[in-house]
Amino acid sequence: MRLLTFAISLITCSISFGQTKQYQNLLDTTLSGHGELIVYSKPITKIQLHKTDMWNYFYYHRDYANKVLDTVMFAQIIENSKSVDTTLWQDTELKSLIVTSNREETISKKKAFQKLQLTDKSQIKLCKKQINRYNSTDSYNRNLYYFSRPVFDNSKEYAIVQWDNAHSGLGGGGGITLYHLQGDTWKEVGIIMDWKY
Repeated sequence: MRLLTFAISLITCSISFGQTKQYQNLLDTTLSGHGELIVYSKPITKIQLHKTDMWNYFYYHRDYANKVLDTVMFAQIIENSKSVDTTLWQDTELKSLIVTSNREETISKKKAFQKLQLTDKSQIKLCKKQINRYNSTDSYNRNLYYFSRPVFDNSKEYAIVQWDNAHSGLGGGGGITLYHLQGDTWKEVGIIMDWKY
C-alpha cells in the first residue's frame, strides 16, 4: 500500500512539475522579445477578442504569419478568454524583468541588478540606461508594459497572450500573439492582431 501511495505521489509530482516547467517556459517565451524591462504587476484582464471578428483574425494571421488559423482551436481560446487569470505577476515568475505595482514608483538600480544578476558590462550599461530613462520620465509617459496571463485552448497546446504599453494617451501599442506547445517548448506561431496608439 505504501509503495502504491509513493508511486501515485511521484507521478503527481512529475506531472505538476512538467506543467509548471511548461508554463514557465511559456512565460519566458512570451515576455521576451518586446524590448521591455519593466512590467506592471497587474495583468491585463480584458482580452480584445470577439467571436464576431473571427474571420478578421483568420485573414490577419494568414497574411502576417503565412499560416492558416485553426478556427475551432481559436474559438475555444476566445471563449476561454472570458474568464482570464487575474493573479498579480510575481518577481519569481518574471525572472528577467522588473515588476512594479505603481506607475509612479521609481526603480532601484541596485535591486534590479541583484534580481537580474547581470555580470556583463554591456548588459549592465544597457539596463542602467533603461532604468535612468524610465525614472526620469514623467509617470504618465513611462514605457511600462502590461501583459495578460496566457489563455489556452481546451487541449492546452495553444495559448495567446495580449500585451500593451500605452502611455501618454497617444504613445505605444499592443497586440495578441499565438503560441504553440511543441514537446516541452512553447513557440510563437504569429500575431493575431496588433494596434498602435
